Amino acid sequence: MDRPKSAERQLWPAPAVAACTWSYVAAVLAVWLLLCFGGDQWWFATVMLFGPRWLYAIPWVALVPVAALVRPRLLWPLAGAAVVLLGPIMGLCLPWARLVASDGPMVRVLSCNIDRTAVDVQRLVELVADTQPDVVALQECPAILPLQWPAGWYFCRTGQLLIASPHPLRNEESVQDRHLPGPSPPVNSLRCIVEMPQGQAGFCCVHLHTPREGLSEVLDRQTLVSPARSTELAAAIVERRLESEELVEWLQGRPGAWIAAGDFNMPADSAIYRASWAGCVNAFSVSGFGFGYTKWTPIGGWQYGLRIDHVLGGPGLKARRCWVGPDVGSDHLPLLAELALPAGRRIE
Repeated sequence: MDRPKSAERQLWPAPAVAACTWSYVAAVLAVWLLLCFGGDQWWFATVMLFGPRWLYAIPWVALVPVAALVRPRLLWPLAGAAVVLLGPIMGLCLPWARLVASDGPMVRVLSCNIDRTAVDVQRLVELVADTQPDVVALQECPAILPLQWPAGWYFCRTGQLLIASPHPLRNEESVQDRHLPGPSPPVNSLRCIVEMPQGQAGFCCVHLHTPREGLSEVLDRQTLVSPARSTELAAAIVERRLESEELVEWLQGRPGAWIAAGDFNMPADSAIYRASWAGCVNAFSVSGFGFGYTKWTPIGGWQYGLRIDHVLGGPGLKARRCWVGPDVGSDHLPLLAELALPAGRRIE
């Protein structure tokens, strides 16, 4: 006996929903792999790396209620896709390091790219007063900016990089960016020794080159991306990799433990980051909670965030806590972190 047409109409949505669900799960895994292995290696994956990642969650929002009505067991693969979306793709961090936090001497760091004169000086001063950091690292900080620091603070500056601290600073060094032409910062790092009561720490304020020019060149209003114009972005990837490799080598060539903080202009899942900086402790990755987005970019009336500012600890340092600070008027949010050594050891 032929199946009634009404029954056929009732049955066809389930296979279609299943096909859409499994196709979406496969697409989420493909996005993850592209970001992981291609971001900051291949130009197209680099566009994805610095683009809005919440876009990949839109189909999930549509599929979940449909799957719940038509075939509830499809919620399990969708739950797995949600884990990949929130974790590896969107960068959700959980503060696992707090469970085994060191009781050793603690260093509190505040870092912010203040976007030259866009910063609200009063809000920045209030943030410093409220958080009482041991070291402040500012990027894109022009000398003409009228910052009002507490009495007795110490400073070292080069270009638009500034390190400030209530503790004495000595042995100032900087690295001149030798590779990247154009609007890149002429000095990409400033290092000094911070002499604190709990010991000494090598501290480096970092501002690495942005891929913005290459990304702007390859993006197209009509076709979204233009492969024919990807040459500049591909060249920038190579130069940014060299820049990170040389800076890490320079830091590791200095004796003792060190902290690097600033605008790295790359997320933690960048291939460049993993190749050069993965051996460091990323304070937010291990002790922060949430996505930790420090840079928000407007796009078509919406915004999307990226975590491109970092506080990193060199060998021997552990992260105790890390959080994103309030808006101070810049296009970057401040990042604060507490780093410590295991009990009984000094920061040399």
